[in-house]
Amino acid sequence: MAFTPGSKRGQMAEINMTPLIDVMLVLLIIFMVAAPMLTTGVDVNLPESRTGKNLTSEALVVTLARDGRIEFEKRFIQEGVLRTELRQRFAAQNRRPVMVRADGSIPYSRVIAVVDAIREAGFTQVGFVTQATTAPAGAEPPPPDGAPAP
Repeated sequence: MAFTPGSKRGQMAEINMTPLIDVMLVLLIIFMVAAPMLTTGVDVNLPESRTGKNLTSEALVVTLARDGRIEFEKRFIQEGVLRTELRQRFAAQNRRPVMVRADGSIPYSRVIAVVDAIREAGFTQVGFVTQATTAPAGAEPPPPDGAPAP
């Protein structure tokens, strides 16, 4: 409360909103900067594709990390547990597609083993997540790692 000079009442019954607004704006900025940092996932180096489509938001996503671990529902699980959890999901939501995010350095046989586990659970719509290529449409694809360039 503040005193107003020359007033007969002596006290002013108004709240100064400026400091409150300043604090709220600072908090808003802090949360806007911090929120994207809270949504972290597994870092996967996706292969490139010129014909890929956008990932649908209703798809289940299975991620194969660079070290070979499987992530499903934001936690790492074994292949047998993945099969069990996908069977439970299939019973409730059999029309949802399953998208596989696999690091480019994962052996092809490991990716196929995970796809087999997904199909054994009953899902028939299995897709692969890639990133858009930066090369023009008619350009020659880069050689695989370790292969000599032509």
